[in-house]
Amino acid sequence: DGLCPQPKTPEGCAQVFERTGSLLREAFAYAHQLGIKTCVGTETPLVIPKDVQDRLKALGKDPKDKAVVQEVYEGIFRRIMQAYPLDYYWFWTPESWTWGGNTPAQLQATLDDFTAAIAAAKKVGAPFTLATCGWVLGPQDDRAKFDTFLPKDMPFSCINRSVGKTPVDSGFARVEGRPKWAIPWMEDDPNLCSVQLWVGRMRKDAADALKYGCTGLLGIHWRTRVLGPNVSALAHAAWDQSGWNKPVAAPPPDLKEGPEGGQVAAFPQNTIAGTDDPALYQTVRYNLSAYHFNLPPGKYTVRLQFCEPHYQEAGKRVFGVRIQDKQVIENLDIFAKVGQNKALDCTFKDVEVRDGGLDIEFVPGTEFPSIAAIAVEGPGGTKKVNCGGPAYKDYAADPPVAGPDTPKDRVLPTADFYRDWALHQFGPEVADRAAAIFEKVDGCTPEPTTWVDGPGGIKPNNKPVDEVLKAYAFVADLEKLRPEVRGAGSLERFDYWLSNFRYMMAAERLKCAWGKKDEAVMKQALADLHRHLLATVTTPGELGTVANWQQHNLPRLNLPGLEMAYRGPVRVIVPTVRTSLDAGETLNLRVIILAEKPPSAASVFVRPLGKGEFTRVPLAHVARGVYSARITPSGGEDFEYYVEAAPAEGNAVRWPVTAPGTCQTVVVTN
Repeated sequence: DGLCPQPKTPEGCAQVFERTGSLLREAFAYAHQLGIKTCVGTETPLVIPKDVQDRLKALGKDPKDKAVVQEVYEGIFRRIMQAYPLDYYWFWTPESWTWGGNTPAQLQATLDDFTAAIAAAKKVGAPFTLATCGWVLGPQDDRAKFDTFLPKDMPFSCINRSVGKTPVDSGFARVEGRPKWAIPWMEDDPNLCSVQLWVGRMRKDAADALKYGCTGLLGIHWRTRVLGPNVSALAHAAWDQSGWNKPVAAPPPDLKEGPEGGQVAAFPQNTIAGTDDPALYQTVRYNLSAYHFNLPPGKYTVRLQFCEPHYQEAGKRVFGVRIQDKQVIENLDIFAKVGQNKALDCTFKDVEVRDGGLDIEFVPGTEFPSIAAIAVEGPGGTKKVNCGGPAYKDYAADPPVAGPDTPKDRVLPTADFYRDWALHQFGPEVADRAAAIFEKVDGCTPEPTTWVDGPGGIKPNNKPVDEVLKAYAFVADLEKLRPEVRGAGSLERFDYWLSNFRYMMAAERLKCAWGKKDEAVMKQALADLHRHLLATVTTPGELGTVANWQQHNLPRLNLPGLEMAYRGPVRVIVPTVRTSLDAGETLNLRVIILAEKPPSAASVFVRPLGKGEFTRVPLAHVARGVYSARITPSGGEDFEYYVEAAPAEGNAVRWPVTAPGTCQTVVVTN
């Protein structure tokens, strides 16, 4: 209709506005039928678009006036009430507060914004509940501060910081008398084109949410099937943690000792003042949540050794420290205290250790916490760590948190989960061995894609490809199990994961070839990448990954003469699968047939659930490999169906692969 990428006239804008309302009304009404709560929101303080500001000014109103902002909120809320059903309207704390903190003026502006919105909701009689969400729970000086200001009927929530690498905000524990929802990331967007196995992380975040008294648990994600383990783990953890969330008196050293999260950085060129051991302060671990030491009971002296090797002004990095759950440092600004590249040591005596060892927690404020070294001395001996660096004198090396053979950033057990999951995914013949492989790489799956002008990007890699592929040794172990998998359904699910890992390896080969500017190897790696990637496509999420490669990464590679035709086996894909219909509703089925040549025939076979003969319904060709069909249940009965494509050569290909023995079921609700 000429309205993309955006309308150019007021009439076109109004048309898109009305269409959006209709879309949300249809989606939210369906969600309510399924018992799902719905929510929309805006960032706080409210960002009023320029065109709206201009119209307000033309009416003699100041867009910065609190009373005018309240009027705008009244308009927003009235529109929602007219257009679609809504359960919550939430206010997103700014993304910039994640790494840059906030000024007192910014905090006051947010509080004023809340005041205007609350008054607006009351005035129009909004039938939905106001809530908070966003990138942080609250301002940097006290993440729970909004609890003292906002009405107790407003739920509080926030996503984990650092795209999920930071644990659930401990500030939830200080929020009282209101609903509070933790929102872990089930995947991050930088690595959005690869497998992200985070079962241990999901369990840790759910356990923390429970510990902090959260009453709700949500998850942020974009894709679906590839996140199956993460979604399942978080969903189960919301109901029952009794099987794995148990206190242990003396946890094994390899599960407890060391850092929780964080990245390491080295500044060997920096000249460090104020110390006889400058090498200790030239490396740091930053963005960590905690450091744990296994120690017997007793009283210890703890020395925390800091340095600001990066920032050149005050206010850029501010954080706090808790030892044994007691706040020992608040609002530490290393630069403000001693300047850049100068040692700052803080010593705490008579720190009591009971069962469970010594816990040092780092509380983010502005940007990321950072520490150069830690020294602990007491009746259990001396433990010293050169944070972020190698062994130095009597300081031990600080272990990294990434990689299959190193400590992970979430340490709750996952063996029971993967045993059950692998059994139902792949069958009993390989379940235990497959589970052990997935358990090993959980929390440290390789990350071939990252943020490069958007999610799922790649960069040239100058490392030898054999060195890079060492992180994928587990894939060969998984491949060895394939001949033992039994049943078409189990094999399809096994191949889905195997193809994902093979695709990731091809991406690594492509990056290494790109680093060497070897176009021939790049083209072969790209062909392998697409072959394995297309073998994974079963949902819109995988289609999105294909689109990302085609639209995001391929133009940056600038490879001439690429062959883009599909070369592979015929595949039948139903990207959106309905499992229920309302009485009288028609199933609008969309099918993709991936093939080198168009199929000679393509059909849907339908029958009442569990009885009678299948009726053939021809698929109508829409465009390229896309087909469609409309299925109306006979007599309003539940039914089952499968899709069949007859290739130009070879045997028929069906979806689901278990058909006609086991087909897709659709329940018709009254």
